[in-house]
Amino acid sequence: MKILHIDCSVRDERSVSKELSGLFVTKLIEKFPAAQLDYLDVSKETTSHPSALFIRANYTPEADRTDEIVNELTESELLVDRMIQAGLYVIGMPMYNFSVPSNFKAFIDNIVRINRTFKLTEAGGEGLPINKRVYIINTRGVDFTKGDVQHMDQLQPYLTAILGFYWSCRSHFHKCIHRCSLQQLKPGQMH
Repeated sequence: MKILHIDCSVRDERSVSKELSGLFVTKLIEKFPAAQLDYLDVSKETTSHPSALFIRANYTPEADRTDEIVNELTESELLVDRMIQAGLYVIGMPMYNFSVPSNFKAFIDNIVRINRTFKLTEAGGEGLPINKRVYIINTRGVDFTKGDVQHMDQLQPYLTAILGFYWSCRSHFHKCIHRCSLQQLKPGQMH
């Protein structure tokens, strides 16, 4: 099994999401010692934002792609390959302004690909059956599950929808409000 560990925080030594996702991955590897680890820090290896050429390239059938189009999709192809090769994902995800960090949004925009992660049908888009498990270690300063602020949490609904549809992922959220510990992540419940 290959684990793709993705971190998103722009912070380094002070990042709670990086610290906790790292501890979570350590526990996973203890449980599955034969697992291989692929690490991607999208704050350091920031993916390009889609351009007009990228959008055109994404809709161009593979047989009709020019060298320019192939070059435009190279970064995206490599990211999609990394996602497909992994058996499960662990994402260290801080909440920024009620949602995901922009570096992660650029990453998502690069891995949502026609005929790689979804196909167009008469009914609209249909995610391909990639069926992965994703553990999202989400750090946030506010508990959005209570009171009149529930609607402000754009992170969990977005990730559930995008990863569930395009990647057929079963998402497991571990929310850490303020400073939490590894015990709150319940590493014994990983499977």
